[in-house]
Amino acid sequence: MADTALATYRSALAASVVFEHLTPAELDRVMGSCRLLDVEAGRLLFSEGKAGDGLYVILEGEVEFFLPARAVGHMRRPSRVRLNVLGRGRCFGEYGVIDDRPSSASAQALRAARLCFLPTAEFRRITAENERIGRIVYENLLRFLVSRLRSKDKELDLILFVDEPKGAS
Repeated sequence: MADTALATYRSALAASVVFEHLTPAELDRVMGSCRLLDVEAGRLLFSEGKAGDGLYVILEGEVEFFLPARAVGHMRRPSRVRLNVLGRGRCFGEYGVIDDRPSSASAQALRAARLCFLPTAEFRRITAENERIGRIVYENLLRFLVSRLRSKDKELDLILFVDEPKGAS
């Protein structure tokens, strides 16, 4: 891999939610366990209800997250539900590396993408063997997941709260 490409990917990883605040040496240690994946547009990366296999950071391209029309247990939704589209520097698969539970959504490359993939076993080995890396990575994940929960709380407030007429108490 060309030095400029490597520097660009290192920069994307360093800015990602999971790996921010790691030193260059710590980031190199993580990168040594990662694999670059080139995926074509339309490729399904994981499916709702299936076990995840690791943590992904998007280096190039876009990935769509959705709930398929056919849900787990052969239930049907009225249609496919788009949840989000993520691009460069964003990560996914973090739930699975933490809790070993099946994926809560499906993910598909919207266009050709390059991903940095860290298998679950490697993620856990690195965070267990190096206390500082483990602390930083888990603090980053916790902060990220809590902010996601807070945002969902605000969305629920918008749905559930009703404006009262002036003068009503």
